[in-house]
Amino acid sequence: MGRLDGKVAIITGSTLGLGKAAALLFAREGARVVTCDRGRNPENAEKLLKEASGLPGEIVYKQCDVMNATDIVALCEFTKATYGRIDVMVNNAVIDNPGGMVDEVKLQDWQDTIFCHMTAPLLFCKEVIPLMIEQGGGSIINVASHTGIVGGGSISAYGPAKAGMINFTQSLAITYGMQGVRANVLTPARMLTEKKYTMLDNNPAEYRRQSVFYPLGSPSTPEQVADVMLFLASDESAAVTGHNLVADRGVTAQDPMVCGVRNEVSIRSALQEQGVEAWIDGE
Repeated sequence: MGRLDGKVAIITGSTLGLGKAAALLFAREGARVVTCDRGRNPENAEKLLKEASGLPGEIVYKQCDVMNATDIVALCEFTKATYGRIDVMVNNAVIDNPGGMVDEVKLQDWQDTIFCHMTAPLLFCKEVIPLMIEQGGGSIINVASHTGIVGGGSISAYGPAKAGMINFTQSLAITYGMQGVRANVLTPARMLTEKKYTMLDNNPAEYRRQSVFYPLGSPSTPEQVADVMLFLASDESAAVTGHNLVADRGVTAQDPMVCGVRNEVSIRSALQEQGVEAWIDGE
């Protein structure tokens, strides 16, 4: 028996990164999973479906631009028509959001980010919650970010949108809990996604910084965070609702001074290994 046998899930933004890892994991645990993206790179969906072949559950793909309300309704209607139920709704899709000083922030970027991370989840919830209530319950999982908990070095809509997502999810949990609908937030930090590896490959010095920035020694893999998402999707988390489950390898738990000391120790060690003692001795 799989942990999601008989369940139907929608996961947005699910042909790469965390969404893909979760879709494959859910299918391995017996779920029927509707995946989607904006359709800009069809090869990503093709690879996902190929990897899903032979799994106990099922993965299907339908193009859906979460920036388009009509697409959102169509994806939910497709899922209802295909499977007759929706047990798990995962709002995972993201949009690139440039940051900067206040005078550099473009209003359109701000509005697009708010739509992707708050309005689109609202629209999905409007579609799936009535069905979840009718069928006796369901689980909503909104994927936030550690930037929704702490401030950043520049201004963008991403952190505020993720903070809003956390509050929105708590309201969902309170409003629909008595009708069997659970709503939780999953909050990772940066993960070792395809895009992250490309960034690191182009910046070798970043590898060392990452090793000391995270208390557990490295960022999460999408698969590690997907394991946490599986818990929230399964009946094992029946007692959990309105909760922000932080899966960030310890980033938001630490005093910034701890990271600074850890970084200094790392630099000292690297210099000593290179035989460079003058800088250390001359402090």
